[in-house]
Amino acid sequence: MRLRFPRPRAVTETLRDLARRHPDEAEAYLDAHHDEWEELAESTPENAADILEALQEEGAADLLKDLDLDDAGEVLDEMRPEAAADVLETIRPSTAAALIAMMDADQAADVIGALEPDERTAVLAALDPDSAAEIHTLLVHAADTAGGMMTTDYAALPSGVSSGEAIEALRRLHDELGSNLSYVYVTDEAGHLRGVVSFRELVFARPGRSLDDVMFADPVSVTPTTDREVVAELIQRYSLFAIPVVDDNGMLVGMVKISEALEAIQAEAGEDIAVMVGAGVEETIFTPVRLSVRRRLPWITFNLVVGLVIAYVIAQFESTLAGAAVLVAYMPLVALLGGNSGAQSLAVIIRSIAMGDLPRGRAGRAIRREMMVTMIDGLAIAVLAGFMGAVTVGFFGDQSSIEPLQMAIILFVSVIVSFTVGGTVGSSIPIILRRMGQDPALASNIFLTMTTDLVSFGGFLLTASILL
Repeated sequence: MRLRFPRPRAVTETLRDLARRHPDEAEAYLDAHHDEWEELAESTPENAADILEALQEEGAADLLKDLDLDDAGEVLDEMRPEAAADVLETIRPSTAAALIAMMDADQAADVIGALEPDERTAVLAALDPDSAAEIHTLLVHAADTAGGMMTTDYAALPSGVSSGEAIEALRRLHDELGSNLSYVYVTDEAGHLRGVVSFRELVFARPGRSLDDVMFADPVSVTPTTDREVVAELIQRYSLFAIPVVDDNGMLVGMVKISEALEAIQAEAGEDIAVMVGAGVEETIFTPVRLSVRRRLPWITFNLVVGLVIAYVIAQFESTLAGAAVLVAYMPLVALLGGNSGAQSLAVIIRSIAMGDLPRGRAGRAIRREMMVTMIDGLAIAVLAGFMGAVTVGFFGDQSSIEPLQMAIILFVSVIVSFTVGGTVGSSIPIILRRMGQDPALASNIFLTMTTDLVSFGGFLLTASILL
């Protein structure tokens, strides 16, 4: 069979969808139609990368080795580092090194950083000394910092050069730097960053004008240790295509492209979701099973302890439950409402922190706002819950064991308390964690659930004990 479509894009999309649904069939087709695979990888390396990520590592490695080194490097550039590392670990280190040598230095560092330690050492040893040294320089920095995100392929020209000379120099650098020519950085003789010139300013400048006359002096910059959230925020705030990275002495050492900033934002969002429920901060579907188990098990064990504490609280009201067993049917309702209220506040605060909309000075104001919102919502829901409890209590048990008015009051009081506590705790946990120097999302959902369940069950049964 040979896929025939009027548009090349249709072929690419069909193969990508086939790889995601039936990877074995896609691999067999591409093995049998090598010309189509080469054309696809050359024209749209992004889609080729998607296809390889959907296949088994051995099959993906065979297809990758069938490509020209240039095309293979571009495809690897587009793959997620963890997926690319899994593929490279199935081939010889010398072949893997040859493929990595064709990648951009920053992407190559990410892939090598995702390799197993033994494989990483072997691949680095097989690289030429210059490439290995450049990658070593990038691997020194943590992945969630500007140093871990930056590329060392950037355009830098000395101050005093005319705009005409600059354009001629950039023409010579075009093949080497490619898409990294968004900005031209201006440095002094020692390499200190002095300014930046956009291509638009450079093109429209008179040929004889100096870069010093057209550059933007003292541009915003970051250091290699700057957190990726700050980098992304600065790129967004100043509408930049890239941001320069300088060392403590002001020497230009690299730049972070906007594409890396977007990936950082996505990574931060994914981390927040993971840590909220106690999963590993850097855990993905490529993380080894043993490591994932080790990261998750402590939080699951903590949940078990919390569950036992809640069970102990409920057991203290055994006589109340024995006298009105119908209360058991309504307890989860109060906990559900309180937990949902807290989760809403939690999501709003974490999002505000992540977007940089919640400076430390406004933390108290944000908590008071969430308390007000949840109290108003709680009052409305408490009235509705009390009414529904009074109406339905007769359907769930012996109506003589508890009066409708009593059920209404119990639900009204416990729902208001649960809502108020849920909103307060949900908005406070991320702020407290941030003040402690921890990730605001760190297992926050677990702490929230623990608190709202204890207050909901305990408050509900305490109110019932007083009234009955």
